[in-house]
Amino acid sequence: MTTLIKHTITGLAIAIIGLFALNTSAQDCHNFHKRKCFGSDNPAMRPNTQSKSGMFVLGHTSDLVFVAHSGQDYRISLCHEKKVEEPLKFKVIDGRSKEELFDNETAVLDIPTEGMEEGEEAGLPQFFEFSADVTKKIIIRITAPGPPPEEGGEGKKGKKNEPDPEDLFCVGVFIENMPTPKLGF
Repeated sequence: MTTLIKHTITGLAIAIIGLFALNTSAQDCHNFHKRKCFGSDNPAMRPNTQSKSGMFVLGHTSDLVFVAHSGQDYRISLCHEKKVEEPLKFKVIDGRSKEELFDNETAVLDIPTEGMEEGEEAGLPQFFEFSADVTKKIIIRITAPGPPPEEGGEGKKGKKNEPDPEDLFCVGVFIENMPTPKLGF
C-alpha cells in the first residue's frame, strides 16, 4: 500500500471512531429519565410517554412541551446528573394563555424546614403536581444552574458556540399521570 492510502484509511478510521464516541455520549441521555428520575409514591400514577431526557450545558434554558388531558392528575419530576451540584430551575406555563402555573424558585418558600439544621437552606423542589380540568398544552421551561452560555463568542476550546464537554450533563423530565379521583358521593 502506498503511504497516501494508509493515511486515508487511518484518517477514516479515526473519523468513524470519533463519530461513534460522539454518538455514544449523546445516547447516554436518551432514556436518562427512565433510569434516574424518581416519581410519585402513588401506585396509581403511571409513566407518561411524553417524558423526555436531553443534554444540557451549564446556564442553558430549554422548553419541553406536552399535552395535559382533561380529567387527569399529573406529576412532573426533574432529575440531573450528580456532577451538577445546584438544583435545576423550572417553570410550568400554560401554552395558550402563557400564564405561569408554577415556578420552583418561588415555591421554595412552601417547603417545611423542620428537621433541618440552623443555617441549612431548603433546596428547590424538583417536582410539581396538578390536575388538568381541560385539555391544554403545557410548557416546562428548564434552566440549568450556572451562567448562561456566551452567544456568538468563542468557547473554551476556541471554537464558536461549542460547549466545553466538562459542562455537558443529562437532564430528565419524568411525567406521570392518573385519572383524577372522583370526590364526594
